[in-house]
Amino acid sequence: MDDVTLGTGDLAGRGVYAARDFAPGEVVVAYELRPLDAADYLALPEGEDLFVHSYGGRRYLYPAPARFVNHSDDPSCHQDFDRCCDIAARAIARGEPITIDAGQETARELGTFLDAYRSALDERSAPAMSELIDVDAVLWTRGRVFRGRDAVVAELLGDAGSSLSGVEWLVGTGRWEALCSADVDTAGGRGHASILLKVIAGNWQVVYQHRSPAA
Repeated sequence: MDDVTLGTGDLAGRGVYAARDFAPGEVVVAYELRPLDAADYLALPEGEDLFVHSYGGRRYLYPAPARFVNHSDDPSCHQDFDRCCDIAARAIARGEPITIDAGQETARELGTFLDAYRSALDERSAPAMSELIDVDAVLWTRGRVFRGRDAVVAELLGDAGSSLSGVEWLVGTGRWEALCSADVDTAGGRGHASILLKVIAGNWQVVYQHRSPAA
């Protein structure tokens, strides 16, 4: 915290500011994400859920000061997700706000969710897939409807060789909801899927999926 200070901002009324000058490429804010299971999430103090992000179907809590780094359309830093730090994208003067492009976080969350979803399909893993499906999820496929996590997971994993490709995000800029369009390849041929995701109890999960044969 010696290199940055907290001041007013948009994240719970707080923001992060440079306490010294930074050169391009310097680490400005480093952090260690805290993994949370469902019980940990539910036990968080009121307001802490604002600082939870979901990567690969798992919840993580951002610590201070990283949790208070505000968004900007012209950010002073870029995020290095592998090293867990915000890096100066240009010279930053003492007293200047430390900002990032929050859209990178959303893109990372959705990208890692799809990685986990594809992995669960490839491995035919019911436990892994169950972590990614809402308890009240609905799946429409081949003119039939499946309701509830167990039924949806069983049907998704029952399509031998099922895989996703050609993924396009139709809605992916929101913090709590996203919709993607994808090609689905199964043993029976290629089709199309529309998949609606929502953040539920701090975790991205599939709440609705519609699969249809290719035209």
